[in-house]
Amino acid sequence: MKKGLLFIFTLLFGANLMAQIAPNQVFNASDIAVINDKVIMGGDEVLKDLIREPNPSTASMRMAMPINEYIVGTTTYDLQSNATVMDRILHHHDGTISVAWTRSTEFNTSWTDRGTGYNFFDGTAWGSQPTSRLETSRCGWPSMLATNSGKEIAIAHNTANSYFQMTYRNTIGSGTWTEQIVSSQDSNGVYRDLVWNRSAIGGNNGESIHMIGVTAPTGLSGTIYNGLDGALLYYRSQDAGVTWDIQDMQLPTIDTSMFTRFGGDSYAIKAQGEIVCIAFFGEWDDTFIMKSTDNGDTWTKTIVLDFPVDKYATDDGIDLDNDGVMDSLYTTDGSGALLLDNSGMAHVFAGNMRILDADLSDASSSYFPYTNGLLYWNEGMGADTGGQITNSVWWSNNVVVIASAQDMDGDSALNYIDFGIYYSSLSSMPSCGIDANGTIYVSFSSLMEIYDSGAQNYRHVNIIKSHDGGMSWTDPIDITPVSLFLGMGECVFASMERDVDDKVRLVYQKDMEPGLTVRGDEDAVGMNDIVYLELDTNFVVSAINNNPINNNLTLEVYPNPTKNQTTINFKIEKKSKMSIHVVDVLGRSVYNNNTTLSKGNHLAILNVENYDAGIYYINTQIAGKTFSNKLVVTK
Repeated sequence: MKKGLLFIFTLLFGANLMAQIAPNQVFNASDIAVINDKVIMGGDEVLKDLIREPNPSTASMRMAMPINEYIVGTTTYDLQSNATVMDRILHHHDGTISVAWTRSTEFNTSWTDRGTGYNFFDGTAWGSQPTSRLETSRCGWPSMLATNSGKEIAIAHNTANSYFQMTYRNTIGSGTWTEQIVSSQDSNGVYRDLVWNRSAIGGNNGESIHMIGVTAPTGLSGTIYNGLDGALLYYRSQDAGVTWDIQDMQLPTIDTSMFTRFGGDSYAIKAQGEIVCIAFFGEWDDTFIMKSTDNGDTWTKTIVLDFPVDKYATDDGIDLDNDGVMDSLYTTDGSGALLLDNSGMAHVFAGNMRILDADLSDASSSYFPYTNGLLYWNEGMGADTGGQITNSVWWSNNVVVIASAQDMDGDSALNYIDFGIYYSSLSSMPSCGIDANGTIYVSFSSLMEIYDSGAQNYRHVNIIKSHDGGMSWTDPIDITPVSLFLGMGECVFASMERDVDDKVRLVYQKDMEPGLTVRGDEDAVGMNDIVYLELDTNFVVSAINNNPINNNLTLEVYPNPTKNQTTINFKIEKKSKMSIHVVDVLGRSVYNNNTTLSKGNHLAILNVENYDAGIYYINTQIAGKTFSNKLVVTK
C-alpha cells in the first residue's frame, strides 16, 4: 500500500441543471401535511411564559469565526422578518459599511426597547456594539438606505405610534439621527397605520426613495382598506424623503380585482436609475412583478407563478382535476428576493412550498414542512401561462428549482431529527447580489443534515452563483463555519449587499438554538448574534469535472461517507506523477501531497478522523489529467 499517492484538488462545484417544479422529481418532499398556524407578527405582541434569564456562560460561545466574520451586535428579539428579508447592509463607495437589524436587549417577551440596531465600519474597524436603538420609540423591521448625496436612512414601522418613520442623518457614518414620520395623514390628522416596509433608492440622481408597505390588517387592530384586509401601497419621494409626491398608491390590479389581502413581508422592491421593480411572493395568490421604467410614474405587471385560483379564501377548496379530491399545490413560501441585473432585467428567487386545504370546515389550511427547493425566474422566461396537475398535485411550468437542502451523508435521502419552525422551505430566505461581470450570487438559509443540537437540525447560510445570467448554477456552499463546536448555530435572515466586487458581503442572525422565540417554536428568550460576513468571490470556481481521467484509468473512493478513513483505489497504465489535494467547502487546504507511482494497481488510505464533519473535495491529478470526488465526513 502506497501512502504517497496524491490528489490535487481545485475547488470546483457542479452546475445544477435547472429543474421545473414538479413533485417527487427534484426534491424529497415528504407527504406529511400539518396545520398552518403561522401568525404574522406586527411586533407589538407580548408573549408569555417564554422568559429565560441571561446565562453568563453563553458569552464565550458567541465568538467571531476565523473566516472574516465579525459580530456587529446582538438581539433577543429574533424575528427579523415574517418572510422576505429586507435590505440591511450597504457597502459604500469609500469602503465603509452600514448594517441594521431589529434589536432588543430585554430578556422578557415585551421587548419594550425594540428598535433599529445599527453599526458602522469606517474602513478600518467596526464600531462598538450599539447600546440602544436609533429611534426614540418602539420600532422594527428596518430597511437601510443611502442616497448619492450621502444621506443615511433607516425606515421602520413604529409600533408605539402606528406609522412608518424615517430616521436619518446627512452624513454616512457620523452625525445626529433625526426622526421623520413618513405615513400619510387623513382629514382628521391621523397617520396611516402601515407595517412591514421595503424601500429602495433610485432616480437618475440617486435621490428618489421608493417604498412599499401594507396597511395594518384587522389582525393587528387595523381596518379594511379599499376592500383589502392589508393593502399593498406604494410611496415615492424624489428629494431623499423631504417630501413625498406619491402616497397610498395602489398599483394597477393590486386591488380587489385579484386579491383579498397582502401578507406581511411577502414582497421586495429594487431600483436602478429610472427602473423600479416590485416583486410579490404569493402563497395562496399569484407571484408577480410590477416594473416601472420612468421612476415610478407608470407600471406594467408580469405574472411569475399564476396561482390557479384567484382570490382564494380558506375552506373554498381546490379540485382542479374534478376527481373529488382536494389538490395540493406547489407555490412559494412567501420568502423571496429580487435582483435587477446590470441591464435592468429582473431576477426572482423564492422558497418552494407545497400547500393543501383538504378540510373545508376547519377554518384553516395545511402546509408541507419538508418541502425543499429554492425557486428561480427571470424576465427572459416570460409570464406564466399555466401549470399542470398530476395525481391531485399542481405545479407551475414557469419557475425552476436551482438549489436545495443537501444530502450530506450520501445516502440519497434527507435525514433530520427535527427543525425550527419558520413556515418556509427547507431552503429559503434568499438574498442576492451581482458583480460588474454579471455573475449573480444568491445566499439562502438551508437545513443542514449532519448538524443538530440533539433535538433539532440547524440551518446554515449557503451560497450559489451563476456565471451565465441564471442559465446554470453552482452547487451550494455552506459558508457558516462548520467545526464540531462552532458550527452549531442557527444561521438565518441573511441580507446580502447588492454590489459584489472581490467580496460577497452579508449580515445574518445566529443563535445557538434552532427556531424562534417570537413565533413557531416559541423557544425561551435568548441572545442572538448579528454577524457580518465577507468572503472572496473565488470561493466557488466552476463546475466539477466528473469525466474519467482517461479510458485506461478507473478510480474509486470508499467508504463514502466515512468517519475515520477512506480508501482511494485506482489503476494506472504507466509510471506517472500524481498529486492529491483535499480542500473543505470554503477552499481551505486540509491535505496535499505529491509522488511518482509505477504502473499497476494502487491503494491510498486517507485518514480523516481529525477532520470536522462536513463535505470535502478530493482532486486526483495524474499526468496532467484530473478527476474530482466529493467526500462526506461524518462523526
